Amino acid sequence: MTVGYGAALGTLILGVGGRLAMRAIALATSGASGFSFGGTLTVVFLGAASGAGAGAILSVTRALLGRWPVAQAIMFWLLLVAITLRGLHPLDTLRVALFLPLVVLTGILLQIVTRARPTSPA
Repeated sequence: MTVGYGAALGTLILGVGGRLAMRAIALATSGASGFSFGGTLTVVFLGAASGAGAGAILSVTRALLGRWPVAQAIMFWLLLVAITLRGLHPLDTLRVALFLPLVVLTGILLQIVTRARPTSPA
């Protein structure tokens, strides 16, 4: 369930937002313009895959460290940010400023929508 929510959030935030961020980088660095359907589809798919990966990381950290919520949250965010920074090539201020907020938003929303809810008495 968490992986599915991650994929959905990743499609919307990381995929669509990532495509817009890439467009901003292209305009800021080379002035090139334009979208291609194939390129956009690839970025949106990679956003979905990245979101699913974030969901998997959240599931694993909750399973392993669920008794220690602070440790679980720290591990989730360390892994999420480390993988994000590893994936940004080249790693520069512009890319970090555009992509890291998308990852943080995805992570926050993922934690919110998958938070365990108490069951109502029947």
